[in-house]
Amino acid sequence: VEKLCKLLKKEFGGAPKRDQLPVLETMLYAICLENSSHEDAQVAFDRLTNDFFDWNEVRVSTIAELEPVFSDLIDPARRAMRVRYILYYVFDHHYSYDFDGIKKKTLELAQKQLAKIKHLTPYARNYLLQRCLGSHVIPADDQIVTLAMWLGMLPLDSNPDNGADALKSLVRKSDGIEFAWLLKAVASSKHAAPILEDKDAINAEDACDIGTAEARLKDLFSGKIARSHSAKKAAETRKAAAAAEG
Repeated sequence: VEKLCKLLKKEFGGAPKRDQLPVLETMLYAICLENSSHEDAQVAFDRLTNDFFDWNEVRVSTIAELEPVFSDLIDPARRAMRVRYILYYVFDHHYSYDFDGIKKKTLELAQKQLAKIKHLTPYARNYLLQRCLGSHVIPADDQIVTLAMWLGMLPLDSNPDNGADALKSLVRKSDGIEFAWLLKAVASSKHAAPILEDKDAINAEDACDIGTAEARLKDLFSGKIARSHSAKKAAETRKAAAAAEG
């Protein structure tokens, strides 16, 4: 894992220092970041904070009015719904948009409260726990889980919920934020597209073995795997065309 992290840092650099957001804003940013890149998430979050007068305006906006905020991300309507629901939850329970009181609770009580928020995904919940409450957990969305399985970091039956706990055992708590940032950087990059698009990729004979992960990651960054994926798709297209003609 240390070797893999060195490769990732060489490709993407280290995690930039980021100002600590309030708890509510951290949850909303995590909704933008799930299954998207840091850059695209920041663009969406900036729209959310700049295109509306305040959080109350966002809360009373319709899903259709919020969708353009997430137009560059996967499933904008669902993200809009999640943002709206979280704002309703926080306002209904606190009569304000200040959710920082959760920091004063024990981790157990904080987790219980977060579990009551419908539509708060495991990724957003774990991102908040790591960033705001200092919990040793690695937020993992679908993209990160798929790539981590391909690298051999996670079992093949992993999901964003159990994957977050499993990944934390691979690094020290002090390295958790950077490790999470690196996994997000590679999983949301163009390099990972062949792995995410090809369901057979994690079933390949040499995949999912952490012993070969370093060499395969180098192949991923060199474009070798992308070229192989393109060739496979072209062959499948030709085969389908031939079958249609026949």
